[in-house]
This record gives sequence, C-alpha cells and structure tokens, in this order.
Amino acid sequence: MPELAEVAYYCSRWNPGLGERILRVHMNGQKRCFRGVDASQLAGALSGNRLVSSHTHGKRMLFKLDQGLWLGIHLGMTGSLLMRRKEAELEKHDHLALETRVAWLVFNDPRQFGRIEHHESKGLPEFWRNLPPETISERFDFQHFRRFAEKGAKQPLKSALLDQSRFPGVGNWMADEILWHSRIRPQRSIATLNEHELKDLFRAIKRVSRIAMKRIAPDFSDPPKSWLFHRRWKAGGLCPKTGAHLNRDSIGGRTTCWSNAWQR
Repeated sequence: MPELAEVAYYCSRWNPGLGERILRVHMNGQKRCFRGVDASQLAGALSGNRLVSSHTHGKRMLFKLDQGLWLGIHLGMTGSLLMRRKEAELEKHDHLALETRVAWLVFNDPRQFGRIEHHESKGLPEFWRNLPPETISERFDFQHFRRFAEKGAKQPLKSALLDQSRFPGVGNWMADEILWHSRIRPQRSIATLNEHELKDLFRAIKRVSRIAMKRIAPDFSDPPKSWLFHRRWKAGGLCPKTGAHLNRDSIGGRTTCWSNAWQR
C-alpha cells in the first residue's frame, strides 16, 4: 500500500493537469472504489470544471476544483494515479479518467481497495482541516508524539505506528524502517520504553519520513541503500548493520521484519 512519500509522488503525476478544464469524464461507476458516491452526479460535477490545486496528507489526496468541489482519492493497496496520452485507449482498471487538453488523468486500481470521494466547500473541507499532523509537519513535535503515542501504551509498537489517527502516512515498510533505525524491536510497547528510547523512536520517525519525502516523492527513487527497505521484502535477508539474518513474523496481522542482532 502506498505510504507517505509514495502518495506524494502519485499525487504529483496529475500536476500537469492543474489549471486545465475537464472536457470529458470516464468512470466505472459500479466499481467498489465508488462506494457511497453517486457516480453520475460526480461525473456531472466534474465535467467542465477546472483543476486548481493538489494536496496530500498521510495516505490521502485531495484535488481542488474551481467550482467549490473537492475530489478526494485514497489509493488503497493497488491504486495509482497516472497520465495517458489523449489518443490512448483507456484500460480495464482505469476506474476514473478525466480528459483534459493535455492528457487523460487516470485513477487505476486493479483490486479496488482504493476510494473516490467528493466534497463541496469554499475552503478546505472541515474533515481535512481536522486531520492529525503528519510526521513531517512541524506540529508533529516531541510533545505531540509523546501525548499521542501513549494512547496505545500497551500495543506492540509495530501496530501503534500503523495507526493513521496518530502517525498519518506511516505504513508497513516505514514502520519497520523506523523501528530498525531506532534499534527497538517491533513487539515492544510504548509503555516499556525509557526516555532515551522514546527520543530515539521520535527521531527515527522524523528522519525516515523526511528522507523518504526527499528521495521517493520527486521521482519514485529508492531509499538509501543502507536502509532495511532493500532487505525486508523476502525471507533470508541480512541486517544491513550486523550481517545477521533478519527475523520475520506477523504482528497485528501485518508481515514484520526486524533484526534481533541490532534491535533491542
């Protein structure tokens, strides 16, 4: 599932269409990604409208249009945004496509875990204004982190980091990376951390989020070669720091990778 920096990258793929008028709308309105949405009403509202700006927050995207309409997109597990040439044929899983003067702006989602939403508001919708601070935000400081982290004091840290109400944008690989950088095992809980470990965890959250945005968001480049990211995906990987075999298990229903030799 796309995480913080990957969502920022996919959102930017529609940026060439900003300022362009939507000439035609194609949508597979009966698909699961339109659950709770009147597809015909949305198509009518989008047609003739103009894309003004794009926003991301954690794993969510929001596009402003010039007639008080906001188009929300959540990519889910397999969703992506892309552009297709105007003369190109739309594909089976292109569930929403907006024709502009420059290209088709497409939401593609093979497994349909993503979601399309729309809101009417002169300014940012209220729900968006009330979202918790992202980990890259200045508002996400140590005091905020401590207060929100302690709400799930007894949860395994891996599960706590995946809670989007506390750590928006952090997904499976980022949570593993944060814990590896902080040298703390994923089975531990906030309640077991001393002050030094708590600060290590906070610094790792900020560092992994910041570098991910710098490396991945602009052009989908990989994180640094020294990161766990490159060794975590398959069994048999070796810890980048110690060379010892990595451990793998399911924690909170999510595949988790860590290093017993490196993490406390």
